[in-house]
Amino acid sequence: MSGECHFCHGLVLAGEPEHIVLDGHGDHEVYMHERCARGGEAIVSDRRENVDVTCPECGAVETTRL
Repeated sequence: MSGECHFCHGLVLAGEPEHIVLDGHGDHEVYMHERCARGGEAIVSDRRENVDVTCPECGAVETTRL
């Protein structure tokens, strides 16, 4: 599974370190690099391995692993 980063439009690959795929909510998938998500203020909460990320398309918050 791969797609275009919501912020920088670069390639994001599922399963790669520092690549985030939001696919656990709604009827859409959102791809982003960790650095882009941090710069775009999409990361709400940062815990050890998991982060809470706000979907830039719909505003839902999803917890995902980095």
